[in-house]
Amino acid sequence: MSYPIEFPGNPRLRAQLERALASGRLPGAYLFEGAPGAGQEQAAVALAAGFITGAESPDDPDARRVRRYSHPDLHYLLPVIKPSSRSWGEMKDDELLGLFREQQAKKIEDPYYLPNYSGKPHLAIEALRQAIRVLNTKAFEGKGKALILRDADLVQPNAQDVLLKTLEEPPAHSLIVLISYRPEALRPTILSRCLRMPFDPIDPALIRELLVSRGLCAERADFLATLADGDIERAVQFASAEGDEENTLLAERERAFDLLDTCEFASELDMLDAIQAFCRSKGGGNPVQLRAGFLALAISWYRELLRQPQSPGELRVHVDQAARLKRYAELREEALLFRIRACEKARRQILGYTNAELTLLSLFFSLRASQGRASSRTR
Repeated sequence: MSYPIEFPGNPRLRAQLERALASGRLPGAYLFEGAPGAGQEQAAVALAAGFITGAESPDDPDARRVRRYSHPDLHYLLPVIKPSSRSWGEMKDDELLGLFREQQAKKIEDPYYLPNYSGKPHLAIEALRQAIRVLNTKAFEGKGKALILRDADLVQPNAQDVLLKTLEEPPAHSLIVLISYRPEALRPTILSRCLRMPFDPIDPALIRELLVSRGLCAERADFLATLADGDIERAVQFASAEGDEENTLLAERERAFDLLDTCEFASELDMLDAIQAFCRSKGGGNPVQLRAGFLALAISWYRELLRQPQSPGELRVHVDQAARLKRYAELREEALLFRIRACEKARRQILGYTNAELTLLSLFFSLRASQGRASSRTR
């Protein structure tokens, strides 16, 4: 009897993983990539539960411990914020691993908890070496050990060297799963040593079910699941920001739409002022992620506009933004495609820590100069 690997969406990948686990011939390492928040981490933990325990059911007590991030043979790594003024090299092994145990403890409370990336996250080479040393030791309780490395694209170049050496000679009785929504930031030699599995966005109906199970009313769950556009982690973030007062994430999203309007339609001086204010803001959150998130929203909006000729007035994702459609109506297909490609390039540059202000100014000046611009810009 094969172990059923349970995670939301992507049934084809689920079946592939179940067959590999049942055969006992898992690759040395996986890379779970694809659409952000498409269940990659949930799939990695579910696969690890079957691998570590050898159980036949996810209801097995040990399998449940793995899925709750509390099994000693599951090692969960991710870039973290250094908590003190000391260098990574000065921190003891227990202190390094303690940073990851803190993240695991939060996952025990809520499997959909997202890491704190309010500063510049970092995975120190010392921390990765220590985790790999543990991976090379005998399993504490299970039939093997599993290492899940979230946001592997944020691993620093020198730590990627250590990771590559491990992937070339994986420890016996081990499972390694890298998770990355930006695999192009990883070295080609790392990519070539992983079995790459691209995840598709999750059906909004499945996201709605999860949000309802977490206590949200059906109508609000349906709305937030739609806005999340297949990203289950983003949907949970939206839901967590719900309360008696304004949803802070939805308010942030609305400000991003206003900024996009300014960049598209206002005078060049107003655009310059708006981009400078956005890039120099000292607000909460990781500034790189916030700026990249703005461009991700712009890309999603331009793709929404591409569907308008087939379904005029109907919005599939940004269902609360119908009032903006008229202003963008004069953008032709070639202009929208140009914008999508340009925003994707700019987003990659920002995630690579280029100067965000210069990148955004260059982007929107180029969009204004391109053919097919809307003619309704305020001067």
